[in-house]
Amino acid sequence: MRVRLIVNAQGGRRTGAAASRMAADILRGGGRQVEVAPTEAPGHAAELARTAASEGCDLVVGVGGDGTLSEMLNGLVGTGIPCGIIPCGTGNDFARFVGINCDASQAARQILNGSSTPVDLGHLVSHSRYFINTVGVGFDARVAERINRRRRISRGLVAYVPTIVAELLRHSPLPALVDVDGQRFEDEWLLVAVANGNAYGAGLNIAPQARCDDGLLDVVLVQHTGRLDVLRSLRLVMRGEHERHARAGRWGCAG
Repeated sequence: MRVRLIVNAQGGRRTGAAASRMAADILRGGGRQVEVAPTEAPGHAAELARTAASEGCDLVVGVGGDGTLSEMLNGLVGTGIPCGIIPCGTGNDFARFVGINCDASQAARQILNGSSTPVDLGHLVSHSRYFINTVGVGFDARVAERINRRRRISRGLVAYVPTIVAELLRHSPLPALVDVDGQRFEDEWLLVAVANGNAYGAGLNIAPQARCDDGLLDVVLVQHTGRLDVLRSLRLVMRGEHERHARAGRWGCAG
């Protein structure tokens, strides 16, 4: 089997290069033919994945986080080539969601010993782009934008907390009309999230009932609220209990 590793050397705490060497050794030890392709810029993983498929690779494996996985999938849609992930990004939320070990060597062994399974993808029609985990507008999107701009020296929720606090100091409501399968919701929102996976932001369990193989996307609407209320609610989100909050709502929609 011919495997192409697509490596985001800038992911997480720039651990991608070391993780890729470890994964390549394990995969080669299992009889796989492994080739390594590092990314050079945002969006490059999609191009590398597309090239791997056209060159006859049997499997494409990303070494990075949720962003790397999303880019790869956009390059592989329609090719029939399966993909895997060696998690070493900042959050690794989708990998945890589907049971992929966040230790690079263990994840590589899972690829050796496991089998592929189909999952749903979301489609942003206006951007001609697919997503596998979660997309959002409002507060969560601005946090993601901030963290992608800054140099990260830590992983997990620790990397997100300072960015969440910084965004809280300037956040403003998002006036929007949201249409979910014909149901219309108009308000000022803190955030609107459309989820295929259950979590983002390194463990913020925004859509605890989401499943990535049920043919549905979960839509989570959170009305605009005060800064202290947002901070108090973060603990509920981590436990997946925020849907009981008076300002939160959830709907499933056809994928």
